[in-house]
Amino acid sequence: MRPFPGTARSSLLRPRKISNAVRRRVFERRLAHIPVDAYEPLIHLGSDYGGWVVPDDLIDAGWTCYSVGVGHDISFDLELIARYGVRVRAFDPFELFGEMALSQTAGDPRFSFHPYAVAHRDGPLEMFGRQDHERGAVSAAGLFDTGSAFTRPGRTIPSLMRVLGDRHVELLKLDVEGSEYDVIPSLDLRALGVRVFLTEFHHTSPAGLARAVIGQLEREGYRAVHRKDPTSFTFVRT
Repeated sequence: MRPFPGTARSSLLRPRKISNAVRRRVFERRLAHIPVDAYEPLIHLGSDYGGWVVPDDLIDAGWTCYSVGVGHDISFDLELIARYGVRVRAFDPFELFGEMALSQTAGDPRFSFHPYAVAHRDGPLEMFGRQDHERGAVSAAGLFDTGSAFTRPGRTIPSLMRVLGDRHVELLKLDVEGSEYDVIPSLDLRALGVRVFLTEFHHTSPAGLARAVIGQLEREGYRAVHRKDPTSFTFVRT
């Protein structure tokens, strides 16, 4: 009997998906034990899915905030603007998400969208994943098991700052689907002016590497004050 269309492919992918799920659970368990320092006051901005926790007493209207990897949920960016009056520059390789974001901000000059994939060097970046309204997400680090290949313009944070004319970025949210292990070590956060750093670590690399990157951030004066889900961290510069 011939298999139904796609059955053979699904049976081949199933062990890989199971292995991926196991790696993710082990990764999350190890990061759940990383200690965070007490800090008050903290506030959660945005939806349960797309929100982040930030220090409520630190952010002011003069800040420039880079929101890297906005996806289809810009609730965090909208609440940053509404609560503090900051300027938010949003980045995502998906132009579709840019159209969605700009329709929600109704021309607010404090919000802008830029269709770039943030990377550790400038140049074309091959990414894999899906592009649609509900589940669109791409990764240059092999985070997703399925999807098409796309080439997007990659830019570093300092390169983007030069193009956009920003001298400092006081808040940097970095969600780059596994590329954080290349991007974060390439950044001098203090030189960029970063006071609050938000990032998610993914299981594309061992948990030991994530812990090493967190240790480096701490040595550079950034202390973890909140952990969410449990792989998303809020760091504050001491």
